[in-house]
Amino acid sequence: MVWLLHSCHLGGALPRSTSTALLILSLLGGPVVALAADSPPLDVEGMTFVSTRGGETDVVVHAEQARFRPSADVAELTVVRAEVSTGDETGSRIEIECDEGTLNLKSNSFWARGNVHGRTSDGREFSAPWARYDHTDGMLFTDAPVVMSEAGTKIRGGGFRYYVREQRFRLLGGAEVVQEP
Repeated sequence: MVWLLHSCHLGGALPRSTSTALLILSLLGGPVVALAADSPPLDVEGMTFVSTRGGETDVVVHAEQARFRPSADVAELTVVRAEVSTGDETGSRIEIECDEGTLNLKSNSFWARGNVHGRTSDGREFSAPWARYDHTDGMLFTDAPVVMSEAGTKIRGGGFRYYVREQRFRLLGGAEVVQEP
C-alpha cells in the first residue's frame, strides 16, 4: 500500500515517541507516509493512493483533500477520482468521480458519495448519489436511484451491481428507458 502526498499539514501535534512518529520516504517523485496506528489524524492536500497486487495496479484514488485516521485505517476524502482495474488480460476497469468518499486503507474498498459519476472500460456510464466498491468481491454497487447510459440510450433503475472482473452490470429495482426530446 502506498500513499503519495504532494503536500500535507498535520492535524494536531504528534507525540515525540518513535512508535508514533511519521516515516517519510521519497518514492515515485513524491513522499510516502506510513502512520503508526495510534497517531493522530493527518490532513493531506493533493493525495494519490495506489494499491498494487502482483505488480499490477488495482486501485488508484486521487483526492484534493484527505484526512487519514490511522486508528481506523481509513481516509476521508474530498473531490475524488478513482480507478479500479483488474490488471489482467481483459483490461477491465471502472473510473469514478465524486464529491467525497471514504477509503478503507486495509481492504482497499471505498464509499463514493455526492454527485457520483462513473465510466466502464467498455464505455457504459452511470450517475448516482452514492456507490460503494467492495474490493474483496470486485463489485461496485448502489441501492440508490441510478441513471445508466450505453450507446446513446439512458436507463433509470433503483440501483445496480457492477462486477468489475466480469464487466457485468445488473440493474436493480426495475428499469425505465429515459426518452429525451
